[in-house]
Amino acid sequence: MGDDKDQQFTRMWNEENTAKRQKFRNLMKSKLDLLHVEVTEENARAFWNGRLTVRQPERLYQVPERPEGRRPPRRR
Repeated sequence: MGDDKDQQFTRMWNEENTAKRQKFRNLMKSKLDLLHVEVTEENARAFWNGRLTVRQPERLYQVPERPEGRRPPRRR
């Protein structure tokens, strides 16, 4: 099965129809961006074949939790 998916990726990545190729590459870019992974053919192929897994992103900031029942004052 892996070979089929790999060939499918190659076909779509190198699609002659520019619009279809761009659409596929943009899809791969959006997926890789979510994973904070560099957008390369190799990384896109790994993602496509299920070899690239989502790493838990580090918490860049802590959202302060509001005490239950308290709401910020309403602006008028």
